[in-house]
Amino acid sequence: MDSAAPVGGKRRGFSRWRRAIPALLGLPVLFFLLGNLVLSSGWSCRWIAGKIQRRTRMETRVGGASWSPWNGASISGLELLQPVPLRTLVKEPLVRIDRVRVTPVWSAWLRGQLEIRSIDLESPHFVLPVELMSHLAGPPQPTPTVIAPPVVAIAPPPTMAQPTVSPPVASQEPPKLPPRPLLPSQPTGWLRMKNASLAVVHAGSTYPLLEISNTSGAIPISGDSAQSSVIIGKVSAFGNDVTADLTTSLDWTRPLLSLKPVETQIGGYQFLVAAKIGALSGFPLQIEAQLPRQPLAAFKIPFNGEATAESIVASLRFRGLLLAPGTWQGDLVVDAAAPNIHIADHETKFDKGSAVIVLRGGLLSCVDARLISDDLSVLGNATLLADGRAAGVARLVAVPESVGSIASKIFTNVPGSPSLTPLATPQRAAFDLEAFGTIGRLFLRIGKDGPTVNLNP
Repeated sequence: MDSAAPVGGKRRGFSRWRRAIPALLGLPVLFFLLGNLVLSSGWSCRWIAGKIQRRTRMETRVGGASWSPWNGASISGLELLQPVPLRTLVKEPLVRIDRVRVTPVWSAWLRGQLEIRSIDLESPHFVLPVELMSHLAGPPQPTPTVIAPPVVAIAPPPTMAQPTVSPPVASQEPPKLPPRPLLPSQPTGWLRMKNASLAVVHAGSTYPLLEISNTSGAIPISGDSAQSSVIIGKVSAFGNDVTADLTTSLDWTRPLLSLKPVETQIGGYQFLVAAKIGALSGFPLQIEAQLPRQPLAAFKIPFNGEATAESIVASLRFRGLLLAPGTWQGDLVVDAAAPNIHIADHETKFDKGSAVIVLRGGLLSCVDARLISDDLSVLGNATLLADGRAAGVARLVAVPESVGSIASKIFTNVPGSPSLTPLATPQRAAFDLEAFGTIGRLFLRIGKDGPTVNLNP
């Protein structure tokens, strides 16, 4: 008898392996299908929503989820709801995104490094109530107070200082700084947006305070330096269109994303805007805008009036941590030459006008506003808190006959003669207006001891 192993047994073993190969190859496909089936289940959507909710502290809803080796992970129907006290007044969610797709660098993940190749947002829509910003800005602040403006200007209003460069000193050499260490090369990560929009609203109001819509483009957010552009379809404020089809150029040099200075036309005026944001904790942000000196066309003002000026120039600077409204700081300085005010058939030409507005810790204040001429001066200041409380005062100073006549023409429905404020010199008298309340319910006291009317009946 032959002692060799039977040939039939070898063939049967090979046949079993041949039948097992398709099953082994089908395991990844089965894993992929089962994984997406689990991700699309209600339990998985609730689990993902809970993870996002713990990070954002906002109630979250997720419509579905999926993943693939070539497209990464996707979440559809993502919503972050408004805080409970605001939901009855603001119907839309805080954040609504049709689809979020995250494409990781799989090779980096295998090495234990979290690297993102791209994040794609399809139709993201953000609705930010100012009441929510006031909550994030910090604890409630005391009711704003106003100070009666001075009778005459004690010092000239602040003006925008022009940058100067001092010549170098020949006997001194600037210190030599060590060269900046080179960061290792890393593929650029991108945030891509399609049809994005943002609305800043006041709870219960009809029109958004600010709305940016139909925005698309790619933004570099990590890795090696890159440049790109974003197209903003339309910008509107208080229901009025401000600008449209604005193309912005972006420059990324980690960790800083810069908006290159862009010249744009808003409402017929030329503006110059630049900004920077850092990919650091809290996202430090800085925005600078300038309105070069140019004529100011006629525009409507309260009490059926109209204002114009020979020229106007303005400068705005904003800085702070994007995710911490309590750190926001802003400064706006406006200067006008030969402003002209026309109210109730009374026209006054001033020599100059100015305003200084500051933002500090959720408090917006016009610390000084004035129109100055030989015959009439208008002085004022105002404060607005992030929770909507407001207060302000304005004072008209002129000879008693003139200021009384102007007040009577503006407030025709107020019975009797206007209540004037006597000053130290009898040649001058003042007519005071004091506003107080909230943005939605603002009251105006007409004259020192005059009646109080509701400006939002």
